[in-house]
Amino acid sequence: MRIASKINAALFAAFACGTLVSTAILHTTIQPRFDEIERAGALADHKRVIEALDTFTDKLETATHDYAYWDQSYQFIQGENVKEFIASNLEPDFKAVENLGVNALVFAKNDGTIIWGEAFDLETQNSIDYVVKELTAFSLTTPGHLASPPVEEQGLVRTSRGLALVAIAPVLKSDGSGTPAGKVISAKMLDFGAVRTLTGVDFSIDVFPERPEAPADKDAVSVESNAKYVVTSSVAHDLAGKPLAYLKVYSSRDVSTAGAMAIKSAISMMVLAGLAAIGVLWLYLRKAVVSRIESLKWHFSTAGESGTIQAAPIGTGNDEISNLAESFNTMANQVNHLRDAVADGAYMSGLSEWAAGTLHNVRNGLVPVAATTWRIEKLFDSTWLRNVETAVSEIKNPDLQPERRRKLEAFLAGSAARISGFAKEAAGLTNEINSATKSVLEMVAEFESYAHRKTEFEDIELLSLLQTVAQSTIAAQGKNVDLVLPSTPANVRGNGIILRQVISNVIINAIEAMDGQETRCRIAVSIEPPVKSDGFVRIAFADNGEGISADRLTAIFQRGVSTRHTRSGGLGLHWCANALKVLGGTIHAESEGPGYGAQFIIELPSLETTSRKAA
Repeated sequence: MRIASKINAALFAAFACGTLVSTAILHTTIQPRFDEIERAGALADHKRVIEALDTFTDKLETATHDYAYWDQSYQFIQGENVKEFIASNLEPDFKAVENLGVNALVFAKNDGTIIWGEAFDLETQNSIDYVVKELTAFSLTTPGHLASPPVEEQGLVRTSRGLALVAIAPVLKSDGSGTPAGKVISAKMLDFGAVRTLTGVDFSIDVFPERPEAPADKDAVSVESNAKYVVTSSVAHDLAGKPLAYLKVYSSRDVSTAGAMAIKSAISMMVLAGLAAIGVLWLYLRKAVVSRIESLKWHFSTAGESGTIQAAPIGTGNDEISNLAESFNTMANQVNHLRDAVADGAYMSGLSEWAAGTLHNVRNGLVPVAATTWRIEKLFDSTWLRNVETAVSEIKNPDLQPERRRKLEAFLAGSAARISGFAKEAAGLTNEINSATKSVLEMVAEFESYAHRKTEFEDIELLSLLQTVAQSTIAAQGKNVDLVLPSTPANVRGNGIILRQVISNVIINAIEAMDGQETRCRIAVSIEPPVKSDGFVRIAFADNGEGISADRLTAIFQRGVSTRHTRSGGLGLHWCANALKVLGGTIHAESEGPGYGAQFIIELPSLETTSRKAA
């Protein structure tokens, strides 16, 4: 498996995908479960409030029952032993009410005539007689005590004092016999605080208007949620069974909050684990890729500057870097073999120049290799790498400040994408290096054959060759050059490998002649078809570089002479001239002088001319 694939799979599968999928699962499966538990708890709180109200009402009913089912009360309602009953049981008025723990107590006939009734505010001990009348009037709307058999009734009643828990019981004999002589009404103002204390739940009762329009189903409970509470609502009915108010119970969202915190903690742990994995992968990348590329870059640079190419000291493997090293070592063996073959074939005239030209072209082929490895090295900035290592080390500290941790997490998350991008780019660049080394291998193999056999000729479509070689050479040099290519087709007979190297040398020479100038570099290539007088195809390469003085136009094709004063060498154009002689062609330069650019013109026999000579 290739390095880029390993890094991408590790980073994206283990970190990005894992975190995103886990987050989605937690939010879509775990969080709804917490919400369901919270909803069930809210409904239970609502039921607990209703049960608490029923409990208070039941206590009130018990007190009312004791007075209603009593022979003396039965006689009292019928007008017998009135004074004795009041004196014994109902005086003083406040104490009679207070002893029962209620706010109001009423003895009334079935028609609503009040025999005795008192109502007090138990805290202030102030009388609230109007409540007695309101309760008696309300009792006329609930004739349950007159039913057969008579029944006791209890529930909520709205008074001008507020909501009250009310119990109404028929007055019967102690054994429960007899016709109801009247009714006993007891009431206690609703104590919200006592209900909250008993249930531990906050609630409210919002009373309807005088003529309410509300659903009659008292068992229906609606559930709504906001940022702080789960609010359950139902319709509370009064003692007569009519809609009275909305009962709203407010349950805290502790369960969902705890669930959200648990999910956040889980996600945070996954992110930390992912960042730790990034750190480990980066160390692996540093050891498995960067250090090996740096070693290759140094070796390529050394090989490009010397005449002897040593094998690259890179271990075996099945990734791009190992393949690159193997390709380079194969090339080095072939180049060194070529050098020996050329030296042994000294009997052939001018063969030493071919060997020198070959090595020059090998160096030219190695230039883009060295440049590309340098670009790979620049991808992994040492300062940024140290920052990543520092961030990975610092984020493992459990005492790290939250704000600092968020910044480091953001930095490492961005670095993960950057590492992945760099890995992909490095893989692409190594492919470029492999391609360049393969071209050098082809060139070396071709020139090696020249030490043993004659040059092989072939039909060459010149326009296609020019387009391919010119564009690839400029791209390999890494320069911004405006390239103008011809549209005129032409065919020549020659050797494609040699002609490709000649064109590449001329273009490289033109690019180097334009280094450092302020105006944009430009190379215009043109093809002039053969004329009948000579039968040669002319290929012109015009640049806007530094130009050539008249006294050097011929000398630059001699061995050891360069077109630039600041550079030694001069092997490229000399080799090009000799190579074109083998193909039956020539090369010469034209220039109006320094500062006016130069034009290199290659002349090659056309395909028709070569065919006529062969005939």
